[in-house]
This record gives sequence, C-alpha cells and structure tokens, in this order.
Amino acid sequence: MGTADDNLDAYPVANSADIAKQVPVIDIAAVVQDASSADARNAVDKIAAACRDWGFFQVLNHGVSSQLVQETWSQTRAFFTQPTAVKEQSLRTRENPWGYYNNELTKNQRDKKEVFDYTTDGPDPIYQAENRWPEMSPEFATTMRAYRDACTDLGLSLLEAFCAGLDLPADYMRSDFARYHTGFIRLNYYPVKDPMGASTIEHLAVADLGIHHHTDAGALTVLLQDDVGGLQVFKDGFWHNVAPIEDALVINTGDMMQVWSNDFYQAAVHRVLAMETRDRFSIPFFFNPSATTTVDPLPTVVSDSRPARYRTIPWCDFRGQRTDGDYADYGPEVQISQFKIAAS
Repeated sequence: MGTADDNLDAYPVANSADIAKQVPVIDIAAVVQDASSADARNAVDKIAAACRDWGFFQVLNHGVSSQLVQETWSQTRAFFTQPTAVKEQSLRTRENPWGYYNNELTKNQRDKKEVFDYTTDGPDPIYQAENRWPEMSPEFATTMRAYRDACTDLGLSLLEAFCAGLDLPADYMRSDFARYHTGFIRLNYYPVKDPMGASTIEHLAVADLGIHHHTDAGALTVLLQDDVGGLQVFKDGFWHNVAPIEDALVINTGDMMQVWSNDFYQAAVHRVLAMETRDRFSIPFFFNPSATTTVDPLPTVVSDSRPARYRTIPWCDFRGQRTDGDYADYGPEVQISQFKIAAS
C-alpha cells in the first residue's frame, strides 16, 4: 500500500460539520436489485460521481443482513480478545498470507493494529495457500464464510454499477470476478495499547497510526466499521473523516479500478488514526479480480483525445508484490504510477 507523497499526514483535517466536505451517502436498493435497470440509474450516477470526486462513499439498503453483521462483529471480538499466544497459532507468513498478524507495515511504517485475513475456500490462486482458521468454535468459520459470500454478492452489484457509470454493459467485467475472484476479508483490531510495544528498529519504533496512508490495490473495498471512528480520506488538501453511520457500509475504489477507468475513477488515499481512548474494529472486504486478469483502460474511457494512460498490469504479479511490503522492506512498493504511459 502506498502513495507518492509521504508528507500527506501533515495536512489538516477538514471541518466535519460542512456537508460539502463529507463523503456521499447513497441508497443502493435499486442497484442491488438490478444495476442495469432504469430504477437504478439515479444511484449509478451518484456512485460514478462519488468515484470521480472522492473515491469513497457510503451505502444504505445494501442487502447485507443486520443479523449477519451482528454475528460477524461478535465472532470478530471473540477472536481478538483471546491471548496473543492463542491468536498466533494461526500466524500468517509471507508465504501464506492467511491468518493472524500483529506487526504489519504500510509504506514501511508499522501500523498500530492486529489483523486476521481469510479468503475463498481451498488453495488460493495467487499464493497456493489455504485459510488458517483458528481453533475456536466452528461458528467462527461458518459466520466468516457467510459474511464473505454476502460481501461478494454486494461487490458484484457494485461492480455492475461502476461499469454502468462508465457507459459499459453492467455485466462487462463480471467474468473477471464471478467465479474465481481473489478477494479477501480482513478483520481489523485497533487497540489503544500497541500490540508490539516499542520496536528496536528506529523507523519502526512508534506505531503512530492505525494504518498509514495508502490506496487499496484491487477493484473496490466494502468496509464495515464500528461506531468509534478514525477512518479518514484525503481530498483537496484536507483529511476528511468518514463518520460511522448506522447500518451503512463504506465503499472505496482501488488501484485497478482507477486503471480500468483511465483515471475517471480515483483510488482514494486513506488512513486510520491510532486509537488513544477506545479500541476500534473494522472489517474490509477487498474485492479483487481473478489471478489471470490483466488490467487495461476499458474501451469507453479511451479515445483520441484521452488515450490509454496505463500499460497492461498483470493482477497476479501486482497483488503478490504489494503484499510483500506488509512484512518487511523489500524496496519500493509496486504502484500503478509505475505503469503510467508518458504523455506524448
């Protein structure tokens, strides 16, 4: 994860009381029913505008049941309240990124958080590694699979809206996602107390943010956040709070969607503040294409006046290189800027 400007964290926070400086909130009931329908057009237009202007928005009437959400929260908190030694029984590694971790890096800076990652069942097509489910009640894995599947359905609906917003058939990119997507869910725990204490490595000594500023690598992200707050998105020289809204999910565009849209949609830079008084939990679903997908600007966003701005990106390679930076400094993290075509 990363961006070109390492000084972004010094920028001010916007006045959250100004409605014009708040992330849009969109009712997507019609999109969930059929993103290609006339009834959905108003929501599709609002989503496209949010992707252009913010790269972030919140959705209501998204189709993920409140009962499943509550069960997912309950299992998430139950996992993280276990002793560290128990959680580390499912410790993830560079070779197998599925499981628990408490020393993650973003832009080679240590984050103040703990995570648990899981993906589709069976060996995943990028790392050839399987989920490491903790030795808890079977309800944990059952609930997490159900939540993953619900987010996948929502992700497909949103993907259709994104395509419709670019004047493409709603199902234009479905084949890259429907059966063999490489999406995954992350359970995030942001404790007040640093889970690793002080590091002996100078530039990692202090975990001063929950997550340092970054963009997401894939197509889009579906985020469930609790009521604590701390998520911020960068826009127009300010950090903007993404305030928790009851029953809403937060959506943001990722790097691949920016490339597909030829920069019409923006991969939003965002961060999470370090928790100082209350623990925070959040659950992002990173909706990513199949391992065999190659990413290029889509036909409706390329013209003589606006030629393709990116070279072809093999998703499998991009994702693997981006993940390496979670564990150690393996050099500059791969970014879509490295695939930019110089203007002639």
